[in-house]
Amino acid sequence: MRLITRSPRGLALSLAMATALLSPLAASAQSGLDASQAQAFMGDWVVDMDTDFGPFSMTLEVEDQGGKVAASIGAPDMGQGMQSVTDVSKDGESLIMTWEIDAQGQFMEVSMTLVPAGEQLATLFETAGGEFSAAGTATKAGS
Repeated sequence: MRLITRSPRGLALSLAMATALLSPLAASAQSGLDASQAQAFMGDWVVDMDTDFGPFSMTLEVEDQGGKVAASIGAPDMGQGMQSVTDVSKDGESLIMTWEIDAQGQFMEVSMTLVPAGEQLATLFETAGGEFSAAGTATKAGS
């Protein structure tokens, strides 16, 4: 039998990411950010991240809903549907998405920062105010 050990930080990040994607779906939300300010981010993306527990992929959808940015994120490969992002804002060239998850009765904010990097997006996924994070790259779905 092979024993695999994980660092406490890796285990915590694994649990936080799984909780972020496995928690009940939030109500559909639309941000106050004008879609014209986020054209570089519009579309369906595959987000690949390197984490302490190995590679992890998510699907990100960013769209124009009535002139405002709307986004949802999920991990269909894990059998989970999409969860609505409740807040989308812009800071310089970065798009910042935040949403709240219910982690066994405790609410925790989750955020993902997206930065244009050529045809891709550099990503940073954070939970617990940045205590746990994972960097990655988003590529347009179908590319």
